[in-house]
Amino acid sequence: MHIEMNLLFTIGSLLGLLVGGGLLKIVSYVVQGRIQFMYAICGGILLGLLFFDIIPSTWHIYDLQGVLLGIVAGYIIMLCIDLFLHKQNCEITPLQALILLTVAIFFHNVITGITFGITDIHQSTSVFVATILHQIPEGMAIMTVLFVAKVPQLFFLLIVAFLSLSLGGSLLIGESVQASSLKLQALSTGGAIGTLSFVIFHEVIGKAITHFRRLHVWMLIGLGVLIIYFYQYSLSLFHGH
Repeated sequence: MHIEMNLLFTIGSLLGLLVGGGLLKIVSYVVQGRIQFMYAICGGILLGLLFFDIIPSTWHIYDLQGVLLGIVAGYIIMLCIDLFLHKQNCEITPLQALILLTVAIFFHNVITGITFGITDIHQSTSVFVATILHQIPEGMAIMTVLFVAKVPQLFFLLIVAFLSLSLGGSLLIGESVQASSLKLQALSTGGAIGTLSFVIFHEVIGKAITHFRRLHVWMLIGLGVLIIYFYQYSLSLFHGH
């Protein structure tokens, strides 16, 4: 069962990255300047899943202080990595940016995969959906930098395959650990939420706001949040019956 879930997450991650890259390619051909709008709505959907599903379900299982500490630690770790990657030069080549972006996403996938494997949180359908949605803007980001770097698009397939395997492999590692301490599970789960929060606010929503300081961006973010709110509300009505 666990092997099947790991394979499902690997395929789901691959599909999410491919969808993101495909959407970016279509948008780049149709209308220039709309890419960040898609970042915004993906960020809103992820934000909704985070606040209406993942965080509330976490509060019911683990100690609040441990989760909060993990969230802060995960966010700070991602922030330090981001600062380290960009402190060398303000102006980095597109090829360097592609390599650094791939490394950053790889690190995030490893943390998330190990944490999910330890806590078995990846057995949740909503977490699976959130993981796929998380891969879409990352696929868009990779394809964007790849276009700028003028790298052959075959490398996009190699990169997304590598990142998807890193997530599935990390799940196997996490499952082999199977920490029995609830405090450790609370910290690791909080760490996954913290790293995901960093990507949402800094990489996805942050980039959308930076490129388009308009009300439209916030409306699209709000639309993404509302989609998940009504999705969760519909599920609650369904379970109520």
